[in-house]
Amino acid sequence: MSELENKERIEKLDKILNAKNLRKGIFYFVFISLATLTGIYLYNNSGSVLNIWKTVDYRYILLGFVFMSMDLFLGGLRNHIFSKSFAKGMSLMVAIKANMANIFLGAVTPSQTGGGLAHWYIFWKRGLKTPDFITLSFINFVSTIIFFPLSGLMAMRILKDKIPDGFINYLVTFGFSVFTTLGIVILVALIFPQVIGKIISALSFVLVKIRPSMEEKLSGFGDKATKSMVDYRKSMALFLAKRPWLLFFSFLITVLLYLNKYVTAYFLLLAFGVEADFWTIVAIQAVVYLILYFAPTPGGSGIAELSISGLMAGIIASDYLASFTLLYRSFLVFIPALLGAFVMLSELPREKKKPEEVYLT
Repeated sequence: MSELENKERIEKLDKILNAKNLRKGIFYFVFISLATLTGIYLYNNSGSVLNIWKTVDYRYILLGFVFMSMDLFLGGLRNHIFSKSFAKGMSLMVAIKANMANIFLGAVTPSQTGGGLAHWYIFWKRGLKTPDFITLSFINFVSTIIFFPLSGLMAMRILKDKIPDGFINYLVTFGFSVFTTLGIVILVALIFPQVIGKIISALSFVLVKIRPSMEEKLSGFGDKATKSMVDYRKSMALFLAKRPWLLFFSFLITVLLYLNKYVTAYFLLLAFGVEADFWTIVAIQAVVYLILYFAPTPGGSGIAELSISGLMAGIIASDYLASFTLLYRSFLVFIPALLGAFVMLSELPREKKKPEEVYLT
C-alpha cells in the first residue's frame, strides 16, 4: 500500500470529520433515533412509561454496563489477536479504542461507511501497516459473513410463528439474501479473482457508456481490482499458513461477540420485570442484527428501533417496547458511540496538518 493511498484514506477521514459533515451526521443519527423512539412511544400509547421506569430493577442496569464493557472488549480482542502479530507491542487497549472509534463514526455516517476509516486510523497511528489492517479486517469480515447466515437460520427455526408477519419478514429475507450473496461473491473472488475482475470490467464499460466523464476514473478498474484481490489472497494465505489457528479464534470471538449482544437483551428485559423465553429473545436479536448489518441509515438509526420493537411486539407487552428499545440501543450503540467520540477527538492532531504531515505516534 503506497503513501499516496494512505494519504487518500486520511483525506477521506478528514472530510468526514469536517465540522459541518460531522454535525450533520450526528444530527441525522440523533434525530432519526429520537423521532423513531417517540413514534414507538406514541403508537403504543405508552402513558404508563413513568410507572414502568419507577419499577426498574437497577441491578440489571448495572449488569447492562458489564455486558457493554464485554462487547467493547470482545470487539477489540477480535482485532488484537491479529494486530499484535503484525505490529509488535500493539496493546489490547489500542484495539479497544479503535473499536470505539469505529462505532462512533459508523453511527454518524450512512451505511456505517466511516467506521472502517476510524478503525484504520487508530491502528495506523500506532504503526500498523495498511495492508496488514486490510488482512485482519477481511478475515474478521469473513468470520462475520459465515456467522450471520448460520445464526439467522437457527433464529428463524426457533422463532417460526412467534414474530409478526409483514415488512419485518421481508427485511429478514433481504438481510439473509445479502449475506448469502456476499459469502458466494467472496468465495468466488478468493478462488477465481479473474472472474470478479472481468465482471467489474464489464460493469465499468457499461457505466462509461452511460457517463463518458467517468472513463478516466474507471479505466483499468477491473484489472486493478483483480490485482488487489490476488494480493490480498496471497497475503492472507501467507499469514494463515503461519498462524492457522487465528482464523478459528476470529470466528470464535465473533460468535462470543454477538452472543453477548443477544444475551444483553434478555437481562435488560429482566430489569423491567418482564419474563420471556431466553432462546426466543436471543433469536430475535440475531434477526435484528441480520437486518441491521447493512442498514443504509447512520448507525442503523430508525431501522434498528423499528426492527427491535417490531420483532419484540409479539413477545412483550406494548407498554415496554419503547423503553426496552431505548435501553438496549443505549448500551450497545449510544453510550459506546459517545465514548468513541472522545477517543476520536483525542486521537486527532491538535493542530490542523496536511495528510502527509501526520506522523506515527
